Amino acid sequence: MEQTLALTLEEKQEIILAAEKRKAYALARELIQKPEASVWMILIPILFIHHAFNIQKYKKSIHGFAENYIKTREKALELAFYSMKEEKGVIINLENCFPSVEMHEEKEVRICEKQLEEIRLFFHHYKLLMDARGKSYEAMVKAAYGEAGKLKAFYNALEKAEKEVLRYVNKSFQTSEAALEVTKRMEKIAGGIREKEVKEVF
Repeated sequence: MEQTLALTLEEKQEIILAAEKRKAYALARELIQKPEASVWMILIPILFIHHAFNIQKYKKSIHGFAENYIKTREKALELAFYSMKEEKGVIINLENCFPSVEMHEEKEVRICEKQLEEIRLFFHHYKLLMDARGKSYEAMVKAAYGEAGKLKAFYNALEKAEKEVLRYVNKSFQTSEAALEVTKRMEKIAGGIREKEVKEVF
């Protein structure tokens, strides 16, 4: 019987990143309202042009949100991959995680500092996944955590770290009631996506 070759670190990295992108786009599609079509577009075709324009803006918003949402995950995955590939330790700090951010204002420093905890959690999470056996993201998660309770514990810790970041964002950057409402919706949707993942894996 031919033995199945294990995935390389590069292949696991790609699988993990693809899974994170799927979850980010799922969150974006639920969070950002899609423009609705109208019967008037049949009666007055010129209105369809406006609708098509709004759809394009919607698609760009989905893409932009998802790409920004996974930035901390991408950095954590990059560091985890480097740590395992080179068999070296990695320091999770501002210099390594946000080298291109100019830290001129206290608010910028504080928000990046708060995001470091998210990156630390994802860093250890991704190292677990890349060290586990499996041909798919779900298989790696199951092998890495072994039981639903341990995966839930990771997501609970992550949720706590995310709340700290979002609380500071709502306090210092996006202070309106509308922004606060979006934050609440985002947290609820993200929680639902994670609950679904736990059920699908275990």
